[in-house]
Parts: sequence; C-alpha cells; structure tokens
Amino acid sequence: MRGALYPDDHAFAEGLVYPKVASLSDAAGHIPDNEADAQRLLDVWTRFSKGAVLDDNVKLGIKARLINGGAPENVRIHGPTAIRGILKAEGNATIQIGKYTYVGDDTILSASQSITIGQATLLAHGVQLFDNDSHPTHADQREIQFRRMLGDKRIAIPLEIRSKPIVIGSRCWIGLGSAVMKGVTIGDDTVVAAQSVVTSDLPAGVVAAGNPAKVVRELRPDERLPTPNPPGG
Repeated sequence: MRGALYPDDHAFAEGLVYPKVASLSDAAGHIPDNEADAQRLLDVWTRFSKGAVLDDNVKLGIKARLINGGAPENVRIHGPTAIRGILKAEGNATIQIGKYTYVGDDTILSASQSITIGQATLLAHGVQLFDNDSHPTHADQREIQFRRMLGDKRIAIPLEIRSKPIVIGSRCWIGLGSAVMKGVTIGDDTVVAAQSVVTSDLPAGVVAAGNPAKVVRELRPDERLPTPNPPGG
C-alpha cells in the first residue's frame, strides 16, 4: 500500500506519508525494503498516537516529530492532513491543525501558549512558527537557561520568556523557509512569500513578502473564489 502523496505530487521531501501503523509488520507493509525506516515509521506513529488526538485519516512522514508536555487533547489534528514536520507543545500549550493541511519537512510549530491553523493551509518545508521567544532577552537568564539544558539544575530562578498565540486562517500558503513570530494572526487565503519573516498581523486575501513581511498586493477576486462543487465538500 502506498502513502498518500505520490512522487509526482510536488513534495520535495524524504519518502511519502503513511496512515497509522500499530506494529513493525504494519510499517514494513508500507516500507518493505528498509527495516530501519519501517522502525522509524512505527516510532513516529507510536508517539503521535499516545501524545495527540488525531482523526483516522491523518498521515505522517517518517521525519515527523511530536513533543507534548501536556495532555494528549492539547494537540488536535484533524484529517485528512499530512504532517512531516515537528510539533512542540510546552506545558499546557495547545496546537490545533485543521483538515486538508500540509506541514512540510523541517517545519517547526513551537507553542508555549497556542498555535491554531485553519483548514486547507499549506506550511511549506522549513517554515518556523514560534509563539514564544524561545530564550529570555535578559542575557544572564539566557546563560542560566542553557546551563540548565546542559544539566546544571542548581539555579532555580524563573525565566522570563515572552509568548503570545499564533492564529493562521484557512487556505493560507506559508512559503518555503518563512517564519511567523509570536502574536501574529494571518487572515484566510493569504500567501506569505518564501523566506519572509512575519512579525505583525496580515489581513485576509493578500500576498505578503519580506523581512518584516509587508503586503505587496491583494489577491484578485477570482483567486479567492471557491471551486464549484469541490469533491468531498
């Protein structure tokens, strides 16, 4: 049985995406000639199955990763959807992903509060969504944070890392290598050009580009029209 994306489906990535597997033999049925990759697929699905709430028709790539510090329901993925990237929800943060969404290879969703993605939105390869600053702006606190990462737990002061939710609407396209920073809301249908850095809200129905990203044009009315009688509704 093949994965959901085919070699001619314009996915510049490692392998296909695969439905849920519950055993190594299930995984080997999808990747029969590579035992190591079959094991990776099983490991990926085991982590997502235990750590998130997924619709039955969600599909995962072997490079997908999930880190969820809270309850499984804090990460909710509707389907059909293809996930190839990294999802990280710290503490009680939430990640919500709508159906028909694509999360490309090496894409990172890092949530300290919440990241919400509408349906039919495409996150190209290498996109970075951070609803937080990752590190304190205070230099001494950054040193303490990294010392803790290296195993030094002696300094117990709280760290000040700013965060604010990200909301991306439906039918958006966030281009290759772009970054969306904390507190940003992007309206429906909007396109963010490759390598852009989005630091403030973008309205619905525009193309934006640059660092910081600015609106370069509005979408034409025909670019936002629904397809008549789309299959599956």
